[in-house]
Amino acid sequence: MESNDISLSLPSKVLEPIKQELTGIIKSVFKSMMDREALPYWMKKQEAQIYMNVSDKTLDKFIVDGLRVSVVDGVQRISKKSADKYYEDHEL
Repeated sequence: MESNDISLSLPSKVLEPIKQELTGIIKSVFKSMMDREALPYWMKKQEAQIYMNVSDKTLDKFIVDGLRVSVVDGVQRISKKSADKYYEDHEL
């Protein structure tokens, strides 16, 4: 049977900075995920920008394009479900 495993040996002075960089990237990704999940289900526009990872102008374009916004007494909220559906509807 053929093995696709690759073995690479690097000196610790080379490996340590790589480990530090990867650790920083992983911490940053997990923080972003935790921040995103901590957002309320019904989001203000600023929160929806974070959830959808877009600028305010892009969010406004999405709304014009069909992203659903709930409005109650002039208060606008975007649900996580609507944001997810909008992205799903635009998958290629």
